[in-house]
Amino acid sequence: MRLFVLALAFALVSGAAVAFDFKPYGRGAFAQLTKAHAGRPLIVHFWSVTCPPCLVELPQWAKFAAEKKGFDLVFVNTDSDEDRARAQARIEKAGLSDADHYGFADDFVEKLYFEADNTWRGELPFTALVAPDGGVVTVTGAIDDPLIVAWLEKRAGK
Repeated sequence: MRLFVLALAFALVSGAAVAFDFKPYGRGAFAQLTKAHAGRPLIVHFWSVTCPPCLVELPQWAKFAAEKKGFDLVFVNTDSDEDRARAQARIEKAGLSDADHYGFADDFVEKLYFEADNTWRGELPFTALVAPDGGVVTVTGAIDDPLIVAWLEKRAGK
C-alpha cells in the first residue's frame, strides 16, 4: 500500500512538473487581449498542429521573441482539446514554453475568427498586428510576409 501511495504521489508531482496550461480563448477574448495590452505593440498569432506552415515557423517565432523587445506576443492555438497535448509538445520543441498561450475554448469558432477579423475564415497561420493606438492589421501567411516585416520595422523605429 505504501509503495502504491508513493507511486501515485510521484505520478502526480511529475505530471504537474510538465503540466502546461492554455488559457481559454473564447468569445470576447480578442477584445480583452487588445485592451490588456493597450499602448504597446501586440502580436496575436493563431496556429494549429494540423497546419504544416504553422509548425515550420514556430521556431522562427521563438527566435523573434528572443531577439526583439518592446512587443507583446500571444499565441492562440486553434486546435480542439484532443490535440492540445500535441500542441504543447510543439510549443516545447520550438522553445516557446515561456510565451503567453491561449487555446480555443468555444465550439463556435466562426465567431472567434470574426472577432479577430470580420473577413477571416480560419485560414492559418493567421497573425493580428495590433498597434499601440489599437489599430489592427491582419495577415494570413508566414512570419516573413512583407507586411509583417514592415509593421515590425516601423514599430522598432528602423
